[in-house]
Amino acid sequence: MKKLSLALTAAALFVACGNDAKNIHTLEAADFAAVLQEQSMPLVDVRTAEEYAEGHLPGAINVDVKQPDFVDRYTKHSTLNTEHSAVAVYCLRGSRSMKAATLLAKEGKEVYNLAGGITAWKEAGMPVEK
Repeated sequence: MKKLSLALTAAALFVACGNDAKNIHTLEAADFAAVLQEQSMPLVDVRTAEEYAEGHLPGAINVDVKQPDFVDRYTKHSTLNTEHSAVAVYCLRGSRSMKAATLLAKEGKEVYNLAGGITAWKEAGMPVEK
């Protein structure tokens, strides 16, 4: 009985997470750049302000996912057009941006996440600004 209960709980969690996961697209640097060029959407660097100042993708806005009110900060950011149904996110290596992607997907956003973060972006020879 315990095994069945655990299996049902795991399945329910998988389904709950899976619904949001279908709105998250993790892309390699070249594909991420292509999506940014093809679609008009906010580009959000979810790292700390200090990391952002060291260099970021051109046109990126900084909203730190480590802040407990990340979603509120995103929706109330004065320079973001949060009316878009899609948003692109990245961090240093990809884990914080996946957290941000999950939070934003729960808000109904279609999220494009940069695989490997800005580290992979730089390794692909893509531009960074300070």
